[in-house]
Amino acid sequence: MKVIVFLLFFVFVIPGVFPCGKKEKSNAQPVSAETVSTEGQGTKNLIKIIGRVQIYGSEPHTFVGIVGEDGTEFAVYPPEQEEKLRKLQGRLIEFTVIFLDEPKTYGSLFLKGGTINPVEWSIIR
Repeated sequence: MKVIVFLLFFVFVIPGVFPCGKKEKSNAQPVSAETVSTEGQGTKNLIKIIGRVQIYGSEPHTFVGIVGEDGTEFAVYPPEQEEKLRKLQGRLIEFTVIFLDEPKTYGSLFLKGGTINPVEWSIIR
């Protein structure tokens, strides 16, 4: 009897211990891209994104993200750019950004569109 209970325990418990899910993939499709040369940094791809600034989290753990027109959410890096963008929350803006290869900020843990460095922006509405 104990052997049967022991076997049933492992049949039902062990499969739940190991994860069977798949990793999320980013579906970010940039609007347009152009390659430019910046002094001392080589060539970089500048991408244009049209979207809105959105603040995520609750105080004191807030971070800034950019939501594109297609709903893709991007994390903003560096923190100095976050401070500038907080004032523009809710406006439709055309951003020129550089995509970063790796996540560098707290917001990139939650926003799956990638991490970007806004170079310049212009307010549309």
